[in-house]
Amino acid sequence: MNFETVFKYFGSALNERLERNVPTTEDSVRYTFFYAILQENSVSHTDIVLEYPHPALSGAEIDTLIGLNTAWPTALEFKFDRGNPGGTNQNRTQRAAAVLNDIFRLARVPSNIAARKFFIYVTDIEMASYFSNPVNRLCEFYGVCGDIRFALGQSLLNGAPKTLAGGIERLLIDCQVAGIFSMELARKHAIRVFEVFAV
Repeated sequence: MNFETVFKYFGSALNERLERNVPTTEDSVRYTFFYAILQENSVSHTDIVLEYPHPALSGAEIDTLIGLNTAWPTALEFKFDRGNPGGTNQNRTQRAAAVLNDIFRLARVPSNIAARKFFIYVTDIEMASYFSNPVNRLCEFYGVCGDIRFALGQSLLNGAPKTLAGGIERLLIDCQVAGIFSMELARKHAIRVFEVFAV
């Protein structure tokens, strides 16, 4: 499975959607991704499982599992952060904790269920600015790319705001992420795709 091609196609399709100002939700982001991956000849609609029960976390689900009974089983989590419709301030620290928790859930998926794990993050300028601000200590995570892996774990709690520390404490696990795809999109949006590795 050539995920690089899939992510490029996905980015292009999502950008077109945003350029045309089509109302877009997290479900719309997922469906755009499914459209992109189905363009890859080796994937069938029967290879895609939505909301698969998480084998290590009771009551939790994996957003998407692709190729469960193939040589390339892959787990995906999606997150779409955008400003509040009424223009009111959102709690960016809570949203950052939700992003990290999605990654920690992926890190806990056993390798016999998913050999590869991707976190697909789409955001607008508000959360992109939050993650890029050195004061929040997450800019290295948000900007990681290429072969570099960034470690996530206990060190996140050191000096973290109480909202962030309290928000991630329950699911926190040592893991690593690699930024494998990024793209700036229309209407001040961006995509970041991280591959997640258990350690």
